[in-house]
Amino acid sequence: GTPEFQGFVDFIIKPYFSFLPGAPEVWSAIHDYAEFLGGICFALGFLTRPAALSLLVTMLSAVYFHLSATGLQGFPLGHVSNYSYDFEEPLLYALIFLMFWFNGAGPLSVDSIIYKSISQDDEN
Repeated sequence: GTPEFQGFVDFIIKPYFSFLPGAPEVWSAIHDYAEFLGGICFALGFLTRPAALSLLVTMLSAVYFHLSATGLQGFPLGHVSNYSYDFEEPLLYALIFLMFWFNGAGPLSVDSIIYKSISQDDEN
C-alpha cells in the first residue's frame, strides 16, 4: 500500500484496534472502502441506509480512537487549545449518520426515485 495507508495501519489500527480479529491491513481497507463508497452513495442518496450505517460505524470508531488517544480532555468544561474536543467532530457526524440510518433518504434522492418507480409498478 501507500505510505499513508501503512501509516494508518501502524499508528491507528495496530495500537488502538488490535482487539479486532484478522489482519490490520484488512480492517484498514474495509475502513477506506466504507468511507469512500459509503460517502459517494450517501451523497447521491443511493442505498442511503446501508451507507449511513457504514459511515456511522467508521465515525464511532473515530470517537473511540480519539477518546483512547486523548481522553475526555476535561469535557465538558475543559479548555482545549483548538477550542474543540478531538472526539466532538466525529461524534457529531455519527449522530447525523444515525439520523439518516433511521430516516433514510429524502425526496430528492436516487432511493426515492427507485421507490417511486417500484411503487408505480406494483399499482399497475
